[in-house]
Amino acid sequence: MRDLLDRRRRAVRRLPPLEEVLRGSVFVRTLRCGKPLCRCAAGDGHRATYLSVTFRGGRTEQISLPARLVPLARRWVANYARWWYAVERVSAINRQLLRQRRAAGAAPRRGRRHGGADPRR
Repeated sequence: MRDLLDRRRRAVRRLPPLEEVLRGSVFVRTLRCGKPLCRCAAGDGHRATYLSVTFRGGRTEQISLPARLVPLARRWVANYARWWYAVERVSAINRQLLRQRRAAGAAPRRGRRHGGADPRR
C-alpha cells in the first residue's frame, strides 16, 4: 500500500501550477485575404494561429492568437494534458488502494465513541 501512496504523491508533485492550465487545441490555418494582388492569391496564403475550445452541447469558440501568445497558449494546453493524465493516474491508483483496503477488511471508523453517535454531527 505504501508503494501506491508514494506513486500517487509523485504523480501530483510534478504537476505544473493549476493557474497555467487551458483546455483546447492550438492550430494553424492558412487564409486568403481576397486581395487580387496579394501574395496569398498566388498560393501561400496567410498563416493564422487559433485556440479552439469545444463546449458541452457542441458550441465551439475560436480565439485568434498573435504570434507572441502562441508559445504561452501551447504551454497551457500541454499543462492541461499533464493534469488530465495525472487525474487518470491518481484515479487508477485510488482504485487499487480501495481494492487493497477492501481485501484487508473494513477501515477503522474515525471519531466515533464506543456505542454512541459521532459527536460532530
